[in-house]
Amino acid sequence: MKKILFIIAFFILSWSSHAQVVLNLQLPPMGLTIKPQLWNLSLINTSAQDMQVRIEMVMTDVRNNQRVLTGTSKLILLPKGIKQVQLNDVLPITYNSGSPGYAVDPSPEGFLPIGLFNICYTAIKVGSDYVDRLGEECETIEIEPISPPQLMIPLDEEQVEITRPFFAWIPPSPFNTLNSLLYDWVLVEVQATQSPADALQQNVPVLSRQNISYTNFQYPLSSPELDTSKLYAWRITAKNNLAPIGNSEVWSFRVRQNQPDTVVGMGTGYFAKLHREEDAAFTICTGVLRFEYINELNSAAVNLRLFDISSASRKPVTLDSTAQRVRIGQNFIQVDLRETSNMINKHMYLLEVENVRGEKGYLKFEYRE
Repeated sequence: MKKILFIIAFFILSWSSHAQVVLNLQLPPMGLTIKPQLWNLSLINTSAQDMQVRIEMVMTDVRNNQRVLTGTSKLILLPKGIKQVQLNDVLPITYNSGSPGYAVDPSPEGFLPIGLFNICYTAIKVGSDYVDRLGEECETIEIEPISPPQLMIPLDEEQVEITRPFFAWIPPSPFNTLNSLLYDWVLVEVQATQSPADALQQNVPVLSRQNISYTNFQYPLSSPELDTSKLYAWRITAKNNLAPIGNSEVWSFRVRQNQPDTVVGMGTGYFAKLHREEDAAFTICTGVLRFEYINELNSAAVNLRLFDISSASRKPVTLDSTAQRVRIGQNFIQVDLRETSNMINKHMYLLEVENVRGEKGYLKFEYRE
């Protein structure tokens, strides 16, 4: 790296021998988005002595040459040769906004305005009775908007299976430039004459949460269940350093009127079928969980595991017995959960059945007392 910098310095000095300091802005691979990235510089001191300098940055709009933002570093020691400057080397930085027509985040870690700008750096040596400009460098930089957060689940226009759904989204990008991300989540009911976007603007939220630090949210048990007859819309607002930086799209969903999965009557109840995918089978359990299991192997037992999935993280539930005896072919299995601890009314649970090959079947159910 040092060898490359010295080669660059040689060619620069061949045409700018009059400058005592040569400045080079080093852009991040994803481009500029926030103020701290403005101060990733390499400085070449071409004089024969060390010196103390300030770095002054001026950002102007290419279209009209209006001043948008200025920043001035503290005094830094610049030794002979090449110095790689990082943000901590120049702190504290004094920023001043230019024309009021530009949305400049006042935070020192804030976002830069979007557009095409000239960014000029000047190395300044300040004495008791003089100011000496030792070198200047300008670059034309396009600052592009960041990608807003993207919704994941529930899918747009989906019919979800449960009345307290789980919500998840993808953070805005470039993610690595955002050091203090929080999210606001909002859910509204959509009236018959409204679009989902209109409902977000006009209606009082059914529920909202601010400053969520994760990219998911479980609809809380303390809130009323969502109505299966209504259409709902939701949106995420991403914030960095508590300042909004982008809204997701508005997606809508309904809560499906749940019916037990394909069942087989046995007089005493119904037996739901297992599925290979976790979200494919759903039933309602009123104390005794009944399910059908097809044993295609010559094995005498399968393993049962149960999880409470009402929150963002799965919580294992301890069963009285995890080994369930089976015979070859069709089995109708009943698991009495009424005496099992940690079974909570109207919570969602996931049953996992595993055979000796490690093959798994799943059944999701709502427990009702």
